[in-house]
Amino acid sequence: SFRDQWTYLASLELLSTRDKFIPNYKCDVQSNIAAVIGGPNADVCLFMANILCSYKISQLAYGSSPVMNDINQRVFLRQIFPDINQQYKGILQLLLYFHWMWIGVIFINNESGKRFAENELPIFAQAGICFDFIETFPQLKFSSEISEMVADGEKTTRIIMGATANVVIVHGEIQTMVILRVMLRMAEFEESLIKPIVWIFIAQMDFTSMSFQRSWPLDFMHGALSFSVHSEEVLGFHQFVHHWKLTSNQDLFSRDFWKEAFQCSFSNAAGERMAEELCTGEENLEHLPGSIFEMSMTSHSYSIYNAVHVVAEALHAMHSVEQGARRDKQRQQLLKQQPWQ
Repeated sequence: SFRDQWTYLASLELLSTRDKFIPNYKCDVQSNIAAVIGGPNADVCLFMANILCSYKISQLAYGSSPVMNDINQRVFLRQIFPDINQQYKGILQLLLYFHWMWIGVIFINNESGKRFAENELPIFAQAGICFDFIETFPQLKFSSEISEMVADGEKTTRIIMGATANVVIVHGEIQTMVILRVMLRMAEFEESLIKPIVWIFIAQMDFTSMSFQRSWPLDFMHGALSFSVHSEEVLGFHQFVHHWKLTSNQDLFSRDFWKEAFQCSFSNAAGERMAEELCTGEENLEHLPGSIFEMSMTSHSYSIYNAVHVVAEALHAMHSVEQGARRDKQRQQLLKQQPWQ
């Protein structure tokens, strides 16, 4: 798929000379990779591992982690996100506590979702849970296949709204809320499809949406239940976000985020269609709706923070060893660290 290709390309570029795509060959100043932080989807981590594990490069997954059948991949890919099996036990206990024995399930059609349907749902059934429906989200496709994706979404929406189950487990990842909101938006055009549902969201899902969805109602969230990963407020994070202003030398990622979030454009952007307003860089992130940007640190952000902290600690330890080696020339040749060390 499109995402698979770009993940493989990005992984191979890490093994090439800067700005020259020649995998496995470097002729410029060596900038060896200490580690790679990947995510947020299980598929991204899996495709990344297929390339980088061959070079024994340490990797940290901050989102959903794929099943590693290859023992070598399990050695070099570590998961920051907590064990999801405990979450499934919690969902089952929640259903039994409220006597919600007749439910529906919708999951994202990837390795993580299939693993949930094949391995966990039979355990739910053994505990007495019955399923009105088990459906998959429509897969994101190229623009040439958009009509097929919309048709799949309409079909799944009709099944969900036409079922008798009023409790639905949503097993997704970071982009799933965007798809779910589109499906529910389509249902709003047919009042006969709308009904109250208790949604149960897993911790891997993120509640931010695309900028074009900012005016869409969030009534469906009332009464929804979500599992969340424990996170702590990082000292200075809120102040940093509160005072963050975009400057002219910011990276392209920050500029793209700024344009999407505030629906503005930069006057010096070549070939860019002018929006109603120009980006000044002085816009306030606190004025954005929570569905677009969270001022507090979410579980995904906290996982990324922990991953960066782990790498920083490892680099600090490596640097300390190298400092000692410089003072002891006999040890210096023995301490040329490889990425997996």
